[in-house]
Amino acid sequence: MKILQDHKLTIAAGVSLTLILMVIGIQTTIAGGASYEGIDPFGLARFGHILAGITWIGLLYYFNFVQVPSLGNVSAETKADLFKEGSVVRRALWWFRWGAMFTLIFGLALFAELGADAGWDIRIAATFGIIMWFNVWFIIWPAQKKVIGMVEASADEKAAAGKRALMASRINTLLSIPMLMFMVSSAHFPIFH
Repeated sequence: MKILQDHKLTIAAGVSLTLILMVIGIQTTIAGGASYEGIDPFGLARFGHILAGITWIGLLYYFNFVQVPSLGNVSAETKADLFKEGSVVRRALWWFRWGAMFTLIFGLALFAELGADAGWDIRIAATFGIIMWFNVWFIIWPAQKKVIGMVEASADEKAAAGKRALMASRINTLLSIPMLMFMVSSAHFPIFH
């Protein structure tokens, strides 16, 4: 099947399937006599936040648990191939930083909707999420551009940038655990309400 051979088509098919099932669900609700007041934008923002967050945190864990430990055993020539245009590393970094951006955008929309109703658990999670987003866009990504050769840098500059990116990434990994706990607890088992 062609849609499963191209990731863009797979994503489009997943969105299409979701929309079809939503329409069926709405029609079933109406046919069953229940009132239907329209699609809740807050619910859509929550869905976008979760989907983008899975992308972002999944890649954060991939980098920290798989890629970084594996690159320590790779030759300089192999690293050069792994870092070139169109490589796995560059593609993963693209999805990583844009997953972070859309998680933040949808999260801010949710937070604005919650307003004063946001408990301490969601405030802690949001604060950690913003710190993590900042690390991605203003520490990790600028450093990685040097490491992967998108920005001219000496070997010493690349090594320093790699250490800076690694420390920010490890901080994000550390913060992701309480962030996820408090984000989930806000809806499923409130701790601070």
